[in-house]
Amino acid sequence: MKTKHTTKWLLLALCFYTMHVFGQQSLRSERNAYRAGDRIVKQQVEFKDPGSAGKNLTWDFSMLQPINENYTLDYFIPDSTRMDTLCGMEHNTRYYYYQKRDSLWAIGFENSTTLMEYKRPELKLRFPFSYGDTLRSNFEGTGQYSHRLDLKVKGYTRVEANAEGELLLPDFETVKRSLRVHTLRYYTQTGRDSIEMTLDTYSWYAEGIRYPVFESIKTNLIKKARKQGEQNRDTTVFSTSFYYPPDLQTSQVQTDPLPENPETLQGVAAVFTEATMLPNPVVSNLYINYKLTRPAQIWFSVHNNIGIPLRQTTPQAKPVGYNYATIPLSNIMTGTYTVYVHVDEMVLQKVVVKK
Repeated sequence: MKTKHTTKWLLLALCFYTMHVFGQQSLRSERNAYRAGDRIVKQQVEFKDPGSAGKNLTWDFSMLQPINENYTLDYFIPDSTRMDTLCGMEHNTRYYYYQKRDSLWAIGFENSTTLMEYKRPELKLRFPFSYGDTLRSNFEGTGQYSHRLDLKVKGYTRVEANAEGELLLPDFETVKRSLRVHTLRYYTQTGRDSIEMTLDTYSWYAEGIRYPVFESIKTNLIKKARKQGEQNRDTTVFSTSFYYPPDLQTSQVQTDPLPENPETLQGVAAVFTEATMLPNPVVSNLYINYKLTRPAQIWFSVHNNIGIPLRQTTPQAKPVGYNYATIPLSNIMTGTYTVYVHVDEMVLQKVVVKK
């Protein structure tokens, strides 16, 4: 009898656990990893306090006070020989990331005055990432300001998914299931004597949307106590928020079939036409036939479902007219893969199945 009741309670407990796990929102590589060809529109708004951590919370961001006009954040691959390196471009600054397996790392940034390279990269996310998950990494970088002044940064980053709840956005849009991720970047060295710095970023993710829909950012300077008995002093030097309209998070990577009417073709589809990828499903070799409407540099790369490149052809200058390429796929595992067609600076995306 005891065994029967014990079994019953174990099954009931397992049922509740299963409901909790499968009902929990989670960031996953196939849905939330950064992706080349994507464009995000950001609008800087008045700072919104992130509030407390926990579950079943409600954040009302329906009334926002704009500060600056909308501007764009574009993701692209800056170097065709390193397909796992991604660049995010905003406000004339390039931020470089490295995506490998289940992890996203920040590796540096540059603009017209500053260059910074992380010799110890910063871990930004690891997939899957759910409520209660935490990450910690040390980072260290060196660079230059105006090609004359040496720069050095050092510190640690802590990432935690610490809140879930309902998110109220402008235009009467409500996100029933939102996950908030708090990233604390603590600078132990910023080039200033006895001054340390923290950068707190709170990012709200909505189910089914790749990038955050809202962010609040705050920077504090920490002046260390010089005498025994004194306390450290924190001074907020910057705080702002960003709204990412969900309907303006778009992909510049074309995934739809090419239009049949040449007069309607635009962008990459106007150059790379009449394409076939056979056989699909493929067993060994994938044969790609296509027609170019003008000379272009063409190359292909094959990626798994989390974006890791598995095959890549050498970029070649191809003439106008019919061309072809062969990609050997016999040694990769069975599954669904994405083929990126690189046409000069443009990208076209296709899906193939490996048997």
